[in-house]
Amino acid sequence: MKIGIMTINSAYNYGCVLQAWSLQRFLEKEGHEAAIINYRIPEIDNVYRLFQSRERFKNTALNTCYNGARRLKFRLTQGPRIRKAQKFEHFINEVMNTTKVYGSFRQLQEERAGEEYDVLVTGSDQVWNGTITKGMKPAYFLAFDTSGKKKLAYAASIGKTELMNAERDFFRRHLREYSSIGVREQSAKQLLSPLTDRPVTVVLDPTLLLSREDFDGLKQPSRYRKPYIFVHVIGKDARLIKIVAQVSEQTGLPVVQNRMKKQFTNELGRFADAGPEEFLGLVEGAELVITNSFHATVFSIVYERNFITIPHRRYPERMENLLCEAGLENHLIASTEELPESVSELLPDYAAVKKRLAVRQEESRAYLREALRS
Repeated sequence: MKIGIMTINSAYNYGCVLQAWSLQRFLEKEGHEAAIINYRIPEIDNVYRLFQSRERFKNTALNTCYNGARRLKFRLTQGPRIRKAQKFEHFINEVMNTTKVYGSFRQLQEERAGEEYDVLVTGSDQVWNGTITKGMKPAYFLAFDTSGKKKLAYAASIGKTELMNAERDFFRRHLREYSSIGVREQSAKQLLSPLTDRPVTVVLDPTLLLSREDFDGLKQPSRYRKPYIFVHVIGKDARLIKIVAQVSEQTGLPVVQNRMKKQFTNELGRFADAGPEEFLGLVEGAELVITNSFHATVFSIVYERNFITIPHRRYPERMENLLCEAGLENHLIASTEELPESVSELLPDYAAVKKRLAVRQEESRAYLREALRS
């Protein structure tokens, strides 16, 4: 079966590209031919754009000189960001099986982007979060294809716990086209169930459809040979900084972290320029992971690392759901006051974790297989 996947796949974000790759990889392992429809819109790509010209002067020549100087300074000072972007573009365009780029909903329609596929799938990530996509995007609801072919959703996320009236109307209208609806969070099920006559099923993130061995085929081993704390922070999070500082001092372990500038007294290195493959290896090689990232938490479990997850301030649900299902609730720590006397007390029993997760993993795989069959 030929399957087209519509998801957010172009952000320079480890979880974003690895979840997209994971869904594609699982479908290929099931014997299907899967491709990611490469929908790249300014609302997403501009967030990660490295350099933007400015029109500071009325004179064109002056603006050209001004931006040339800015560009040179950027290249001299932002090397890690440039290298990271190059690695992500390689992953998006060469490692994942992506189509030509579609830059708008109209282009998807006019060029019949869904025509060659037997089934269309809305993939995971926050594709149904209008805050992230700067308004609800019909493309993420597969509305560019009107041929009547099967459409389904796997682990689509809304990323919030309330919908405005206009959003409810939008969901009600577009969900009619879906034969199966799988979402990533219980809150999404609660929000969408009243808006459709289809069952809404909560499934695991696509990264959890696969095994460690699948990711081993991607990863680049960590270049660090001595024990370290792997720190992946998204945004600004003073709670995480304090927790890392305290744990590093208590354990004597140095830190490898993802910012360009030094953040901690005892730093072994930084990975501001790391691509997705290096990210996986750095998680695998860590003595301990401390993060406020859902997917860094996922890969801590995949690679059986000890870890601490700082919950998202507004929407901690997906972290809470995952850790509760795995029996790892004690790893969700929001302040230094919640830290145990020794992080060794947190060491998971991964045999028990795998046993608990295996049930949900098989349920999620079964949902997708049945959705494609029915």
